[in-house]
Amino acid sequence: LHYPHLAPGWRGGFTNKSMFVDHHATTPMPPEMAQAAVEKLKSGKADENGVIGINAYVGATDTWCLTEAPNADAVHKGHEAMGINLGAGDIQEVQALV
Repeated sequence: LHYPHLAPGWRGGFTNKSMFVDHHATTPMPPEMAQAAVEKLKSGKADENGVIGINAYVGATDTWCLTEAPNADAVHKGHEAMGINLGAGDIQEVQALV
């Protein structure tokens, strides 16, 4: 697999963090906020909770986010900072096959 938009050297397991997938309703946001989210994903930089956004998959009603984070609580906090509250079962720790 090749992820050209990620920080150089990232292939999963780049840091000592775990990978998570979360699911939530698609949140309407102004274009400038959406662009800021895209730029944050492209940067490959961790937020104040240590979460690195790998990608987000956005549908008309549902969104799935792939992140690398120290733990699920950090993923919760990162989403809460954007006004998105995740439920207890909305985050799953995952491992890449490749």
